[in-house]
Amino acid sequence: MAEREGLHQRLKQAIVWLKQNKNILQLDIAEKMSMTTVGFSRGLARCKEKNDEDFVIKFHQATDEVFSLDWLLNGTGDKFNEKSKPQEQQPVIDQSSMVNASLSAYIQLTNRLTDDLKKKEIEMQDRLSEKDARIAELKNTIADKDTIIKDREARIVALERQLAAADTSDLSRFPFTMGAAEDNKQPNI
Repeated sequence: MAEREGLHQRLKQAIVWLKQNKNILQLDIAEKMSMTTVGFSRGLARCKEKNDEDFVIKFHQATDEVFSLDWLLNGTGDKFNEKSKPQEQQPVIDQSSMVNASLSAYIQLTNRLTDDLKKKEIEMQDRLSEKDARIAELKNTIADKDTIIKDREARIVALERQLAAADTSDLSRFPFTMGAAEDNKQPNI
């Protein structure tokens, strides 16, 4: 059981080293192995349960045989093949500093996103204020037009009453006869 966990850990160490030193991602390795990333992850997990030599050999070949096959399979010998042994090994980054760096990056990202959200909120408040002012202006215009319409309706009602009163009025109270006004319009000869 410890041997299988060791195999899994060595593969994970190899993946981390490739990422840090060669900028090779797990996705790149999976593609070279003609696998999907899900298939690669499953194969890696399978190495915890059993020694999957086929997977390890494909991994070895896909990583340009940077790592010693004996080291990958058994944990014996040098970690790197002689031809691909790095001249200068990179310092090992301890996991806690990686976690701290990741947390710091996430905190910075969160702060930046929070600032962006605050800016957007201020912009939205400004837009809402502008829209509220425009709505108030339109309401005043509508109220003015409603007042004008009511005034005109009142004038129409008053004129209709005057017309109705004129229709029912007695014409005998006027000093001239019905045709007299028209007679005055005739030219003098």
